Amino acid sequence: MIISCEKCNKKFELSDELIPDKGRLLQCGSCSYQWHYVPNETIKLVKEIETADISNNVKKTSRKQTEKKVKKDAISEKKGIGFLSIIVVLVISFIALLIIVDTFKIYIVSFIPNIDFYLSSLYESLKDIFLFFKDLIK
Repeated sequence: MIISCEKCNKKFELSDELIPDKGRLLQCGSCSYQWHYVPNETIKLVKEIETADISNNVKKTSRKQTEKKVKKDAISEKKGIGFLSIIVVLVISFIALLIIVDTFKIYIVSFIPNIDFYLSSLYESLKDIFLFFKDLIK
């Protein structure tokens, strides 16, 4: 297969076996530019169509239609944000909010009179939860 550099357009010839389906990091020998190259699936699909015995009843897919199909498949394969990622973001946000409230509790006292009591109760609850998980792991 012939691959061209995305920056300087220098062309290189590589064996198909050197690049997996998921792609790999390549570096240009001329300008040292690095990029992630994913093999063009349309070439593989067109080769399969050409080599296969296709009956007259089956329509041949044009190259543009095949490229559109491959692009749609690639977009649909992208994974969304996982549940664990959302939990981590929520925990970090909660800790940041606690730090901000604890830092400015002198100014917040006028709005929430018992803020010291609430914060100390919250800290004790968090300690209990931490100890629970610590004992659970043992």
